[in-house]
Amino acid sequence: MKPLALIVVLVHLMALATGGPGWSQTAGAGSAQATQETADTARRLADIRDRLGAAQSLIEDNKAKAAMALLLPLREALEDEGDPDLLLVLYDLTGYAGARLKDRAAEIRGNVHSVLLNYLTAPLNAPDTVIAELTLAETYRRHDIGTLQFYVLMNVLAAGKPPRGGGALSDDLEETQAMAAALMGQRLQAEDRPELALFFFRRAQALARKGRMDTVNAGKLDTVIGALEAPVAERAGSPLPGPDDCMGTAAPDAARMAACRQAADRAIVTGDAALADKILSNLLNDVPSGSLREERYDAARDLLLLRQLNREDHDRDLLASADLVANYLASIGEATAAALIGARIARTQIDLGTYDPRVVQMCGHIARRALRNGSIELARRMLALQRAATLSGMAEPDAPLSAAAPGLLERRLTAALLQIENARIAATANAPRLAAAEWAAVDRQVATLALDDFDRIEQLTVIHYAGLKDYVFPTYAAAVEFIGRLARRLPGQDPRHDEAILGWISAVEAWWGDSARADAMADEAIGNIRAAPEGRTPALARLLTLRAGIVETSNPALTVRLTREAYEIVASQPGRETDRIELLLDMASDQTDKGLALALVAEAQKLREAAGTVNLPTQVRLDLRRSFMAFDDGDRALALRLGEGAVASLVAAGKADTWAIVEPARNLAGLYAALGRMDDARKTYETYVFPASDPVLVGEEKAISDQLGLANLESYYGPDEKTVRTLSTLLDRARRRVKADRDLGRRILRAQAFAYLGLGDGAKAREAAVDALRTPKPPATDTMSAREDRKLLETLVGADWLGSRSGDKPDADGR
Repeated sequence: MKPLALIVVLVHLMALATGGPGWSQTAGAGSAQATQETADTARRLADIRDRLGAAQSLIEDNKAKAAMALLLPLREALEDEGDPDLLLVLYDLTGYAGARLKDRAAEIRGNVHSVLLNYLTAPLNAPDTVIAELTLAETYRRHDIGTLQFYVLMNVLAAGKPPRGGGALSDDLEETQAMAAALMGQRLQAEDRPELALFFFRRAQALARKGRMDTVNAGKLDTVIGALEAPVAERAGSPLPGPDDCMGTAAPDAARMAACRQAADRAIVTGDAALADKILSNLLNDVPSGSLREERYDAARDLLLLRQLNREDHDRDLLASADLVANYLASIGEATAAALIGARIARTQIDLGTYDPRVVQMCGHIARRALRNGSIELARRMLALQRAATLSGMAEPDAPLSAAAPGLLERRLTAALLQIENARIAATANAPRLAAAEWAAVDRQVATLALDDFDRIEQLTVIHYAGLKDYVFPTYAAAVEFIGRLARRLPGQDPRHDEAILGWISAVEAWWGDSARADAMADEAIGNIRAAPEGRTPALARLLTLRAGIVETSNPALTVRLTREAYEIVASQPGRETDRIELLLDMASDQTDKGLALALVAEAQKLREAAGTVNLPTQVRLDLRRSFMAFDDGDRALALRLGEGAVASLVAAGKADTWAIVEPARNLAGLYAALGRMDDARKTYETYVFPASDPVLVGEEKAISDQLGLANLESYYGPDEKTVRTLSTLLDRARRRVKADRDLGRRILRAQAFAYLGLGDGAKAREAAVDALRTPKPPATDTMSAREDRKLLETLVGADWLGSRSGDKPDADGR
């Protein structure tokens, strides 16, 4: 709304008058930190300070472009250093330079992180925080980002509540309140909320009459209010529902929801905040925590605003509202909006020295969603706040784990797991110093633990997180990493040692997606057992099998050798028929000679018949292998009977909702697709695969791979526009969340090539196939990669001659 446009001038004047929020307060903190670092670190930080000072001088001299050229390389360096105070200076300056250059992305990024870092480093309602938020709110206003502007203004207005100890607000704070109230009124007027807009305009007007706003904008406020009062008065006589008429239902009526929200607005305008709270609370009375949906979001947002303005910062109802809205926003991808809510709530708890697991979990949810969206820095900010909230109220938050009181050990362990998460994020984001520092801190904590407590620590980490399904940090993988590092201190003859190491390697491979590290760890563990093998032969066989799977793509010859050695070990031990069958099937998969593969499967079937009882998943795997062999031989009836029977046996055993059915179901879906029954293939995925394909449980890469399985079948056997959109989404997720040396991106691009070819778009098929061929392969070439390249080359031919489809049909894995 143009009459209030001059407010931006005041906002920026106030911000710039500070000489850069955080700059003056950080010099001492930075110097203090530098004295504790090595001489190299001290020199590095001094150089960074000099360059930040130079950038600030350039901005003051109206040379924003030159300043930005200095700031951009500094951002990566400072994120690696992990110093929140210097980061605050950097992002403040980035926001200023971005505004001068009209660089929307840089301005918003700088101002958002300035706000979050202020919450991380300063107490609640600190002047610098309020100014940073008001600057961000004006930035969002100019760029018409209404949702985010609303939550920033809400925080600014919450800072204007009367102090807990009584007394008046400072003149500066009242000036920010006047600006924020006017901007909030403007925001709500744009949303067609005249009653509530008028409430905030009047609030700003009252402060303006105290001299907290310049006369020009104060006069414009009077004009705006005068124009609003008449239509609001006309609406005042219309009947509206009361609290009892606004009870929540599973399928709320949109018109009734709107009428109830208007009734709450009217109650606020008339000064009855309790009535407004009752109306809005009733609309949400049947919504459990974490279950907010779009149709109730507006009511939940209104209630959060109302409580931020009228409740104490530590009020439990306010926390419940913030938790509900922040988790909803995070779940729909609005991680920044969620972070703006979560940061204030976390800071409140930290300042009060209290602990609430809901706050910790909320921060962890926002951080993980931010990381999933590719917002690495935002994830780091929320992880830092989460860790601070976890340790809130502890007398010595950085004390060794061994010194933790029994009731506090779990929280200290959570804080250590969050350092593992931060180390992993830093390692994948080109921040080696930060990663090394976090790993060193974790190892120091591990070193303080007594091995007599191993079982209790395992219970509080691995076993506890294995049962969690919430999409939050810390993850199960971090727990496995922690217990693996502790297990290294156990004697090799302790069975818990090898068991924990096996789980650790599996987590590094499956969750972290770091095949090179997993391979090195497996190789080292195998060497350790060979050096002291007594009583550890079963663990050796499992490690050999695990490493064989890790290097299957990069070194197929080694996979064959490792699998053969593992088989020789288990074949010499009685009662290991199930393991022998599994390894025979592994060896069959490694074979390019069809005759040898058939012989190995036949041997596995003989073992099964002789044993009488074999592990059910192993029986299923064998039947599925036989099913595909029957299909290759043209016996489709046998293939279908074996495939459907395998999955049916798992369902009958009560495993329809477990991970055990996922791979068999994927294989059955591939068989259905090859038989021309694409609808059955989709139904199989939707029934058995997707419900278990939660990134929380299986990791991001596996979840993407599961969705790719169906999309890949569709791309060859029956592509449509939905298939193309699905593949584009999966490719975007894979590029942002999966290590570059994995082959997932190549598989998606290959599926795109087949899909475009099937839709008759030769140009796009060629483009996708060429991109796949140009995408870096895993570290070593192998027969599987060679087969993929042949398929891609044949797809290129098919793209040029649309009547030809000479590429091999892909299987359910996209290989």
